Amino acid sequence: MLRMLVLRDLQKKYTRFRLGYLWTLLEPLGMAVVLWLVFSVLLGARGFGLDPYPLFLAVAILPWWWFSKGIGASTRIWRKTGAQLRISTLPTQLWVVRALLVSMIEFLLSLPVILIAIAFTGFLPGPWIVLFPVGIVVQFLLMYGLALLIASGSIVFPDIGRMVRIVLRAMFYLSPILYSVSNIPAGAQFIAAFNPLVGVLGLYRIGWWPEEAIGAIGYSISLGLCLIIFVAGVLTFRRLENRILKEV
Repeated sequence: MLRMLVLRDLQKKYTRFRLGYLWTLLEPLGMAVVLWLVFSVLLGARGFGLDPYPLFLAVAILPWWWFSKGIGASTRIWRKTGAQLRISTLPTQLWVVRALLVSMIEFLLSLPVILIAIAFTGFLPGPWIVLFPVGIVVQFLLMYGLALLIASGSIVFPDIGRMVRIVLRAMFYLSPILYSVSNIPAGAQFIAAFNPLVGVLGLYRIGWWPEEAIGAIGYSISLGLCLIIFVAGVLTFRRLENRILKEV
């Protein structure tokens, strides 16, 4: 049943536009090209990221696109599915999983953008590329916990949706997407590790740039926070599930 719902959501998204699936490639690719032109051609990438900068951007832009879409969708889950939720026999949390799976599949379908960047730059990954799928798993768990927190919390505090949009804009610049973790001052490295996306993006990039690793302590903090957020989301949802079902 969940598979059918996810496939239906994807079909709706693709059939509304003439280019269909191509938008999954064109949106992140276009964003990566614009950022590359600004920070590499106009401003010079040496002060921002690692070479080759187009690939450096693409490897982080795609996970960010997935993160921002999935978390943004979590603010609207109960409002969009209220009528269906009341008559559905599926577990309530599967509606959150449904939204996240749709955004994750779009992310997976956009991975050819990285292949295009590899072909353009000729920069091949090393053995640490095996951590790329680990990054996908960790990011999904992080997003699941956050989505449960946001979707459940929006029942109690309706303003959370607006707050999430502001935080997502800030997170784009506070996370090492446009720049390398090595650009973060040594004194701020410890503080930066408290952003869970620092560890997640490191898992994606380490296959090409081993220096993007943030160290054992940094990963312990960043990935430990992913686990804490996951557990907090599950517990919060369980506490508020009855209220959700009453108010949707």
